[in-house]
Amino acid sequence: MTEKVLEAIELAKIDFEPLEKNGQNNFFKTQQGDPHKFSTLADINKACKDALIKHGISISYQCEYNDGLNFLKTIITHLSSGQSISSTSIIGHTNSTPQQVGSGITYFRRYHIQAMLNLEADFEDDGNQASGNKTNETYKQYNKSNYERK
Repeated sequence: MTEKVLEAIELAKIDFEPLEKNGQNNFFKTQQGDPHKFSTLADINKACKDALIKHGISISYQCEYNDGLNFLKTIITHLSSGQSISSTSIIGHTNSTPQQVGSGITYFRRYHIQAMLNLEADFEDDGNQASGNKTNETYKQYNKSNYERK
């Protein structure tokens, strides 16, 4: 059952502060040539932390290793009922360096919270870029080999 945790999240969202976008991704540029702006984990915490505490919501993270893969699990718990929701993502594999796993932890902490709290903390193109459609953002080429598993 998740109705208590979901209700508490909805009530907390009313009290969220405006979400700043202090992060900068130089791989992606706007049509004007400006770097892509996004909300950092610190921006998200600043906007949400007090409201989550006020409504009895805790966010925790667990790193797990299973079958050669590293996982990050984000758990949002309604403290008084014990109800929770969670999201899990792969953050690395057996050959990942500690730095790669650490980067994955930071990345997915931010994206899990954005999704789980329904925050608009990043540029949203409705999946058009992934589908090969043109968007308002111009994406610079990057070296794909930097992002592939080895």
